[in-house]
Parts: sequence; structure tokens; C-alpha cells
Amino acid sequence: MRRAPSTTGTVLTVLPQGTRVQVGTCTTWCAVTAGTRHGYVSRSLLRFPAPPTPAPRPATPSSGTYTNVDGQQIQRPVVADTRPSGASAQCRDGSYSFSMHRRGTCSHHGGVATWY
Repeated sequence: MRRAPSTTGTVLTVLPQGTRVQVGTCTTWCAVTAGTRHGYVSRSLLRFPAPPTPAPRPATPSSGTYTNVDGQQIQRPVVADTRPSGASAQCRDGSYSFSMHRRGTCSHHGGVATWY
């Protein structure tokens, strides 16, 4: 941990590997607090925990509509054994989308598996 965000900054202390620190702003160097000491550590020396993986949303039949970017009412995605009339894509979770545009299609359903 250094007094200034630079390799020429005075070394305040050497933190053992695995030491947990509170991290403030980061660019190439991160402002950190370890116990009562405040200083800077090179971002390359820090390990950040991976963000939690969201639980997959179960595919369930949806009812109703939504308004797309063109202001049109579009049927919400549905789960069906066969391709419903008017479906434009099948999502990776098995649901069918009726989206009029490719951008954002199946974005809450694991992405597009098949375009129609």
C-alpha cells in the first residue's frame, strides 16, 4: 500500500496476499483502506469477487402485450410445444418471441436460439 498512486509513492505497508480491503475509486490505482490505514494499491494487484450469477428465469407462459419501440402492441413471449403463429424467434429457454426487431429479442430469455 502506497501513500500516493504511483510506484514512486512511499510504501506505507505490505499487505499479505488475501488481505481484505475496502476499495474506493479505481483507475490504474485504487484508493484502499485496510484497518485504519489509507493508501493506494495498483489495480493489477487486487482481486475483485465475481458478480453473482443471476438465477435463470423459469419459462412460463406470459399473457398480455408490451409496447415496442415503434409504439406497437406486441404479444409477450410464450412457452408452447410447437411454434405459435406469428412467432419471430425461439428463445434459448424454449419460449417463443413475437418481436418485430432483432435488437433485444429474447434478452430476458437467454438470447435467440432460432430466428423465423
